[in-house]
Amino acid sequence: MWNKLDQFIQYLIHQRRYSSHTAISYANDIGQFIDFLETQFATDKVSPTDVDVDHIREFLGNLLITGMEKSSVARKLSALRAFFRYLVRQGDIEKNPAAIVSAPKLDRKLPQVLSEDQMQRLMDLPPSDTFEGVRDRAILELFYGTGMRLSELLELQMGQINFSSGIIRVVGKRRKERLLPLGQKSKEALETYLDLRSRTIKVFQDPERVFVTAKGKNLYPEAVRRMVKKYLQQLSEQEHLSPHTIRHSFATHLLDRGADLLAVKELLGHESLSTTQIYTHVSMERLKHVYRKAHPRA
Repeated sequence: MWNKLDQFIQYLIHQRRYSSHTAISYANDIGQFIDFLETQFATDKVSPTDVDVDHIREFLGNLLITGMEKSSVARKLSALRAFFRYLVRQGDIEKNPAAIVSAPKLDRKLPQVLSEDQMQRLMDLPPSDTFEGVRDRAILELFYGTGMRLSELLELQMGQINFSSGIIRVVGKRRKERLLPLGQKSKEALETYLDLRSRTIKVFQDPERVFVTAKGKNLYPEAVRRMVKKYLQQLSEQEHLSPHTIRHSFATHLLDRGADLLAVKELLGHESLSTTQIYTHVSMERLKHVYRKAHPRA
């Protein structure tokens, strides 16, 4: 079954044009299920035709029992549905056993955001006298100034940045491209970083990759997550702080200041307007909070 997973991942990368980051997530989720099957069948020779609905339900149920977030379990089910749908098209199985499995009902949570003041203070946290500090400042400014995703930032190439026009071209989910405006603060931080990068690093793993380590190696997602969380924890006691917290703040602050919802949708790269509409609820909750604190008859 592992060879089928390898074929599926190659299909995602080369035909569906998924990013390597997304493909790895699919591989990890489906690989965990294959490990589960091999334990159940007590063999490493499990075939896709051996899998039925009950195996998938038991796998997901075990994950919930161990305390895994419902959203993570739902993501794994989505990966399994895609994998078995691919196997049906390939003629390896007749039916998709994951198609009729219900996803756990998710609690509707509003995204966590920081205030504009907190975001201003965030930009002053990285030290300006080290390579890492200058790079981190540029990363934080880009996250907040453009709303781009972590995967989009990590794959950013030199040729995607046009300083003269103030535009960045990013490659989003399913390899869809979109153009993002480069604000003045983001531009200044990025130019400072790139100048330091060119003066201090001579050998690169990938010369076109914008964000690298002090030794010229490509940055990994977990390293950026840890870095962002380190700075955010100095400003907020919220849980689950991550680069997405900055993306949420980007969208919410735009709406707070009267930005058009459709424009925010395009900036975020959302396929559906309903995905963007969650931020209107965040903006309204913040407005109600201000009202309750300030109005004498609230």
